[in-house]
Amino acid sequence: MSTRRSAKIVTFYSYKGGTGRSMALANVAWLLAMAGNRVLAVDWDLEAPGLHRYFEPFLDDRTLEHSTGVVDFVLEFATAAVTDLAATRQRDWFLPYSNILIHAMPVRYDFPREGALHFVPAGRQDSAYAVRVNSFDWERFYEKLGGGVMLESMRQLAREHYDYILIDSRTGVSDTSGVCTVQLPDELVICFTLNRQSIYGAAAAAYSAVQQRTTVDGQQTLKVWPVPMRVEFAEKDRLERARALARTRFSSCFSHLGPDATDVYWGSAEIPYQPYYSYEEILAVFRDRPRETHSLLSGVELLTSHLTGNAPPAEPMDEERRRRGQLAFHGRTSTTCLQDMELIGEEYEQIRANMQPGASRTVLMTNLVARSQLLAPSEQTGQIAQQLFDRGTEGARITGLALARTEPQRGHVEMVLDGVGKSRSAFEQYHALRLCESIFGHFDATARQRVLACIRGQLNQTITPDDPGRWVLAHQILGSTPTPFSSGWKTEPEKIAQQIQDAPVVMLEVRPSNPTVTYQDVSEQHGPYVTSLESHYISLPRSFRIAQCLVTNRLFQQFVADGGYESDQFWEMPGARKSFFTQDGKTRGPAIWLNGRTVPEGKLDHPVTGISILEARAFVRWCQSVSPCEPWTWMLPADELWEYSARGDAGLIYPWGDAFDASLCNSAESAINGTSEVTRYAGGASPFGVYDMAGNLWEFVERPNAGRDVCSLRGGSFKNSRYEVRTYLRLSQVPVFHRPPDFGFRLTQIRSPHIERE
Repeated sequence: MSTRRSAKIVTFYSYKGGTGRSMALANVAWLLAMAGNRVLAVDWDLEAPGLHRYFEPFLDDRTLEHSTGVVDFVLEFATAAVTDLAATRQRDWFLPYSNILIHAMPVRYDFPREGALHFVPAGRQDSAYAVRVNSFDWERFYEKLGGGVMLESMRQLAREHYDYILIDSRTGVSDTSGVCTVQLPDELVICFTLNRQSIYGAAAAAYSAVQQRTTVDGQQTLKVWPVPMRVEFAEKDRLERARALARTRFSSCFSHLGPDATDVYWGSAEIPYQPYYSYEEILAVFRDRPRETHSLLSGVELLTSHLTGNAPPAEPMDEERRRRGQLAFHGRTSTTCLQDMELIGEEYEQIRANMQPGASRTVLMTNLVARSQLLAPSEQTGQIAQQLFDRGTEGARITGLALARTEPQRGHVEMVLDGVGKSRSAFEQYHALRLCESIFGHFDATARQRVLACIRGQLNQTITPDDPGRWVLAHQILGSTPTPFSSGWKTEPEKIAQQIQDAPVVMLEVRPSNPTVTYQDVSEQHGPYVTSLESHYISLPRSFRIAQCLVTNRLFQQFVADGGYESDQFWEMPGARKSFFTQDGKTRGPAIWLNGRTVPEGKLDHPVTGISILEARAFVRWCQSVSPCEPWTWMLPADELWEYSARGDAGLIYPWGDAFDASLCNSAESAINGTSEVTRYAGGASPFGVYDMAGNLWEFVERPNAGRDVCSLRGGSFKNSRYEVRTYLRLSQVPVFHRPPDFGFRLTQIRSPHIERE
């Protein structure tokens, strides 16, 4: 990449903490990127890193638990300088260690034009971070190891890739802050508040930096920009005196502007105090409206203008982008939320352990529930609630119920059943009943029956008239008569008996009641690739056929025996078939077969697995060749058809209903740890009578926009828990050559190969 001659390094420094230095840097960085610049922000405040909080919603590793940074950068150099003595004899031995950019992470936002913002953290935020920081010897780094030369090389390399490098320096006077204020920057932004201690300390630091960056002929090579921060306008007389003192104290190191320009600068260069920003780390571009005077945004815009030499500013952000940005900042990460809930849970357990039952204890525990709900994240609250509840401690269960009540979902039926039927305390049971009350009307018929039976079983046992709160709640739920789902919840489709060569296959002909169905699903993630679609709709044909069972080893064996792996006509990538070997490494077939003829013992009627979607597609083409069925065409299930077959019009969470039942599917809870016969779990059939749509194997589905090299699957497998075999989840971005032991497929037939999507 060619050198950018405009590249500039700017350090933001404050003598004391609490000035808003990091906030100012983050906002300037964002404005520069919005104006089309390439920007690198570096958190060099090693003792108190926090710059990442202003970029957090747009970072892949929000908590920095897995990301290296400045500390790791200097440690790698120091370690090499001490241990690799032979290498250090070379003139430029340090060059491989001077690339700080390998620690940079992208801030993922759609900046205009070529704008980009990258961020280098202080270091990996693990349990050993403080030890790494406090044990590093900066004096030795400079005087014995030649660290200054390495940092100069780092400085030049960064210039070649960015227009602006902004460094967040630590406070006070130290070796670390000296690196940032003297050696590295072209310009120095001094952030200070208008009290004497801050003014005197900041001015002295600025003067010291300027003196060290003044040539023998008196030329000042460092520009200083003093910026009063958190300016209050209430005490006008005191404000004027503080302004006068600041201007006087900085006069000796603020000489790069002419007298008139200096006067204008001091009359406008201030960042006003806005109480809102005391409570949240949020960028002003998303919070303040453009062109508002005396706003934090207007203050940092003016500072940005000085740093760029009055270059054209960024275009004002439109209202929709501002709104989306605010929502991103208001969301709290699941990791942070779980940590907060753990602390509240521990506090709950301490109250129960150290106080006698009674009104006072109940009030304190109720306050904890309210605090849990106040700290609820804006995304995936329901999923986090379930995770907490499943931890099983008294505190985790109660905080899980508290969070669930802020975002009640049909999937919380299991929390209700456990919290009512197996409660650890009357307090927990009460909140489980409260959760039940809020979502009972949304359960499917089978879930309602289980909940009602559970409550009836606790009447006069744990739920008695002695506690009116629970007694009344229970009877209110028992007496409710919500409108049931339509009679189409369970449907008996027409069964079509067909043959594929010598093997019988039962197809179920489904006739959707509507051409489109809307599913109101929640936001849910299980790792980066298993996610829900949230609210969405699907388009359906007038009819389609879907196999009642997964394709078995017995049926797939006919494809192999018929030369399916030897004929190019069945393969979209003919060369691929040559790489799909069985366990013997010689014959072609599923990866778990012993050889091309031998199915694992006792598994003829288990679903075929150890295959890729390319093999499944080849099998489908073979079916069309050997057993055509006009006007129907053999296909892998389209994603929409699979989902509708599993959920029906009611949008069920599991094929049989909303409440999990380990006896109805082959999931991790069954402890089989492998595939099962395709007819074993007939009791867990979907509304249309389709087997194994939860568990046993992940099933390949076709998505027109998935891409040529990746595919998607539905349903979960014997390896997945009850939370991952839900009908609304999808496994995506799977390489088309992937052949694990828990992937399989079923057949469908449609009248046309084209299915309209949304």
